[in-house]
Amino acid sequence: MATYKKVSHRHIRKETDLVVTLIEGIGGPCAFITDPAQARDTIPIPVEEALAGARQVIAGDPRPRNIVIVDEDDLWDNCWGTLAPHPERNVR
Repeated sequence: MATYKKVSHRHIRKETDLVVTLIEGIGGPCAFITDPAQARDTIPIPVEEALAGARQVIAGDPRPRNIVIVDEDDLWDNCWGTLAPHPERNVR
């Protein structure tokens, strides 16, 4: 099982992070995946689908990558419990 860490959008590491950003959608929390190294992101999709997609991306990447969560509205905490902050980065 993957371990996710919360970071601020200002503390993303382009070389190693794959970012899942949570946003409030019409039907509840949604997310989009951003790959800062490739300057690409997805359209908003359900959170579980975004996490599964992120895990697939890092599994197929020869470089070590981290999945980090940007959740500035604490949507994760409200739906899935407390999300641990990244120990070396800020979350706000």
